[in-house]
Amino acid sequence: MRATIAAAVLVLAVWDGPAHSQEKPDSFISVEDAVISRDVENLVPVSPGGTFDSDVGRLYCFTKIKTSHPPTVIKHLWFYGDKMVMEIALPIRSASWRTYSNKTILPIATGLWRVDITSEDGTVLESLNFTIR
Repeated sequence: MRATIAAAVLVLAVWDGPAHSQEKPDSFISVEDAVISRDVENLVPVSPGGTFDSDVGRLYCFTKIKTSHPPTVIKHLWFYGDKMVMEIALPIRSASWRTYSNKTILPIATGLWRVDITSEDGTVLESLNFTIR
């Protein structure tokens, strides 16, 4: 009987709980700010908007990211209508990081556009819709 009690005490002393208690703490990645703009200067978006003239030439997708586990990567997926026309991978090197991509917009490319901002695994973090008129 004493051997059984001693064995039970030993098992409890060695066992440190269910397997989930040993998992990594929840990590997160989130978009703190994101806009489509005419330019980016010193990591600040210039002339953000939702509608742009067809002669805009180039647009920028500015994104400020917060993450618990840098470094990581986000992607900007540029869509014209429902067709993805460009994918840009952007490194995120610290817990708070500002970055951007840009796309040349041809004058004939009027209509609805979208940029999906995704995590490295493809999860959509945010979508920005805009129109070229």
